[in-house]
Amino acid sequence: MYGLPLRKGFSMKVKEGIHLNRPDMHNIAEELGVTENDVLIKDRILTVYNTSQACQEIIDDNALTLFVAMAVDASPEDFSDLQEVVEKPVKMDFDLNEFEDDD
Repeated sequence: MYGLPLRKGFSMKVKEGIHLNRPDMHNIAEELGVTENDVLIKDRILTVYNTSQACQEIIDDNALTLFVAMAVDASPEDFSDLQEVVEKPVKMDFDLNEFEDDD
């Protein structure tokens, strides 16, 4: 059993030579109207989870890559292979008894 519903979004490859850092993730999130936790990069794959109405409008206009590129002052050609993704669930195994207060 999992807690929150799984997020849906899009992933895209980032061209070699483009280095995205934390301020870039913040700029992308701000531009798309999502939280910083909704923008991830791992192994040159940028994932943006669609969690806002503003982001949905950008997606509906087929402009996600353009907005991401503008947010980080790059060319839209620096991003490729746009694919729809669904967040993968993470099962957390722990015993709630470990967290009981002895008081």
